Amino acid sequence: MSAAGPLPEAEVERLAAWLGDRLGFHRPHIVELRRHSEGFSWQTYTGLVVDDTARDRSWGFAVRRQPEDGLLAPYDIEAQFNLHTSLTQSPIPVPQLLDLEKSAEVLGMPFYAMERVEGEVPVQWNAHDHSALLDPSDRSRIGHKFIEIMAMIHTHPVEQTGLAPADGSPPAIAAIDHWEQFIDESIRVDIPLLRVAIAWCRNHLVDSERVTLCHGDYRIGNFMVADRDIVAILDWELAHAGDPVEDLAWAALPLFRGRSPLMSHLLPIDEALQLYQSFSGQKVNSEALHFWTVLGLIKAAAPHLRAASAFEGGKTNDLRLAAMGHQVSHILRVLNSLI
Repeated sequence: MSAAGPLPEAEVERLAAWLGDRLGFHRPHIVELRRHSEGFSWQTYTGLVVDDTARDRSWGFAVRRQPEDGLLAPYDIEAQFNLHTSLTQSPIPVPQLLDLEKSAEVLGMPFYAMERVEGEVPVQWNAHDHSALLDPSDRSRIGHKFIEIMAMIHTHPVEQTGLAPADGSPPAIAAIDHWEQFIDESIRVDIPLLRVAIAWCRNHLVDSERVTLCHGDYRIGNFMVADRDIVAILDWELAHAGDPVEDLAWAALPLFRGRSPLMSHLLPIDEALQLYQSFSGQKVNSEALHFWTVLGLIKAAAPHLRAASAFEGGKTNDLRLAAMGHQVSHILRVLNSLI
């Protein structure tokens, strides 16, 4: 692997040794190494580690490396690993874990490794062309599983995840405070409409009186499909203890469906809400859904601003993050129509 590849050659060799040590391989060698461009926060690599002393011994892996800076800084990789560990003991489909590396000695930043899951990840900008979503019956089947898994997440014991509600505040207040602070720490030029929207949220608080595990970024682009089924839920970096309606509103944001009327390009929103009620036993209040939609748009704007700021400050050279600053205007246009 040359320096022009996904990782410098020295890092590939150190990663091979690290994986081989944990798998019991005598002469580990990495092939098929690829960096995935779908994610905008953590850095994700997949590959195959082979034991050169026994070619039939191999293991497909995925590595999540913490970036130096990015959309959701600061990062807590140990908390992510502990949450993922908890999820592997549930029916929620997630990749099996291998180990956590907290030092920067192997890849220059902390990372953890897991089993590589085979499948495709539909994303919102090519959903209409994606093979898994072309057939209406397949799309409906995947949509039902999408809602069923969401209900599973919301019943997973929060105490097993290491997550807890922020200082005992109601989820809505904790979320507003968090994203307002995040914006304060990210922006270079203030945006009055965001301040108005935050004030609107404080004046229209809705509390469903439920605190559950929330994925925090549950949508198209964060699940993997194989054989017309969801085989893995990905990207748990925004997971927290909160109001479960947040996940529903987030999955239905216009950002993740474009001109499609379908939640995350999967299901009509009314059908998705009815399914959620049947799987969870909980009815979704329309006022709560509207509140979390407004707050979801604020939440969506925040990392976009953070991304642009990271690029402008020279902390990343990823042009995708620079371009995200331009997408804020679309978020603001939708936000303005709702408050």
